[in-house]
Amino acid sequence: MNPPAPATAAGHKQQAQAALQAGNTGLALQHMQRACELAPDSVAPRFELGCLLAHLGRPDDAMNHFRACVALQPGFAEGWHFIGLTLARQGHLHDALAPLRRAHALEPGNVRVLERLAQAEFEVGDAADALPLWRALASLRPGDESVELKLGETLSRLGDADAASALYEQALQRDPGSANLWMARAQAEEITGRRDQAEAAYEEALSLRPGWAFPLAGLLGLRRGQAADARVAQAQALLDDPARGDDERALVGYELGKVFDGRGDYPRAMQTWHAANAARRRDQGEPDAGDLASRVESSLAVFNRDLFERAAGLGSTDERPVFIVGMPRSGTTLLEQMLAAHPQVHGAGELPDISLIARDLPSRRGRPQQWPHILEDIALEPLPAAAKRYLAAALRQAPAGTARVVDKYPMNYYLLGLVALMFPKARVLWCRRDPRDVAISIYGENFALAERLATRLDGIGHLVRLQSRMMRHWQAVLPLPILEVRYEDVAADTEAQARRALDFLGLDWDPACLDFHRSERGVQTPSRWQVRQPVHTRSIGRWRHYEDDLAPLLAVLGDEPAEA
Repeated sequence: MNPPAPATAAGHKQQAQAALQAGNTGLALQHMQRACELAPDSVAPRFELGCLLAHLGRPDDAMNHFRACVALQPGFAEGWHFIGLTLARQGHLHDALAPLRRAHALEPGNVRVLERLAQAEFEVGDAADALPLWRALASLRPGDESVELKLGETLSRLGDADAASALYEQALQRDPGSANLWMARAQAEEITGRRDQAEAAYEEALSLRPGWAFPLAGLLGLRRGQAADARVAQAQALLDDPARGDDERALVGYELGKVFDGRGDYPRAMQTWHAANAARRRDQGEPDAGDLASRVESSLAVFNRDLFERAAGLGSTDERPVFIVGMPRSGTTLLEQMLAAHPQVHGAGELPDISLIARDLPSRRGRPQQWPHILEDIALEPLPAAAKRYLAAALRQAPAGTARVVDKYPMNYYLLGLVALMFPKARVLWCRRDPRDVAISIYGENFALAERLATRLDGIGHLVRLQSRMMRHWQAVLPLPILEVRYEDVAADTEAQARRALDFLGLDWDPACLDFHRSERGVQTPSRWQVRQPVHTRSIGRWRHYEDDLAPLLAVLGDEPAEA
């Protein structure tokens, strides 16, 4: 005979705990559901039921109960915490921010909430919001390597790689056997342009963790054609090893291809890049050019002259923002470094803020968009606040008297419509380059995982054509002035092109713009070593070394003009 069912919520809760200890999750769930029915206004049983549902792999049902908890008790920090935690685990990291921020505000001393919020702020891309959180965690958990690594990476993202390097150096005095800390220090040293120190740190990381792909790839990238034969052989063995993960094989393969390219062994370089990109596709999936093209066309249909007329007067009147856009590897970093050498120009690097703002703006259709998805529709009312937010980020490290601030995130060409709505007095410089040279450079580069089209030569051709399609549209409908700057012209007559760009920005000539390569500014893009040299023409026509492999690219480009 079964024992009588409990008459109270507390009794059912006890039965649920007993059932869980016995491994009977179904019975535990029944008891917790009954406990909620008997105490509909009590937060505790509803919260525990939500936790149980989450444990059973039913996040949507769990979320309903967590939301019910905070509706009953708005000051219930754990309820907000678990709403954010559940959203983050479902991949909705941006949506997780608001509840996590609420939980942190309610319980600022809760270390679990603080860490989760710091991670979310960091991953979403707003490093400035993440920085004080990581610093707070570092003070609460001194010597915690994971926190030190995140704090250092956040500092690097914010353009303070020197501070990151100093942080790692201090941590390594405590724990010199940490391969992770040596790896992080190597990356910080590379950003600041200290090649020898970066190499030594990569070597130390690799000695502590033999066979680790990350420092091995770093060493190859530092020396390229002059890379040590022993390291080249080690990288080739890793690339050829089917037991290694495709993420590692891709990472090493891109850098190994640059070694062969630097040595003039072009067939082997292309063969290696083919292997690296095949590994990346296995790891991340095949590209879908048709999907991206469809979203681009939807976006361009929305951003028409009528929209800009309706939005007149809503944007900021600030004339300082300057946006350098174009295909990756088209000279965007070079142009930014030249301009940033001018005493009235602040180079802000590749800011994520335009894409973050695009994602945050409410859609009239009620469908949130995720970068790099293209906005299908926008509401205009939040534009002034969005412009203010962007300026705060762009000018964060700008000196007093800055007349122009340069954002050189190349892929902002997707969102120049939004830029024009926010800053109708901004200026745009469009970097262009022979698409064949662009394609070779992209195909051999370890780009962000989301850039799937970069893993196929025909995919890169589609990117070139879509970029050209968008830029011609923006030239036709935007109220912004757009100056086209050809990489080949900059290489042929640097001073003339620098003067032309400064004139476009309304600035007087300064000869410092020709000495940009002497700057000690940190550079986080793949061009970090090229822009520390005077301008040269060696990369022009580089595609000819790979002409026999470019048929897929050329088939897509068709009659696309010679500049990307």
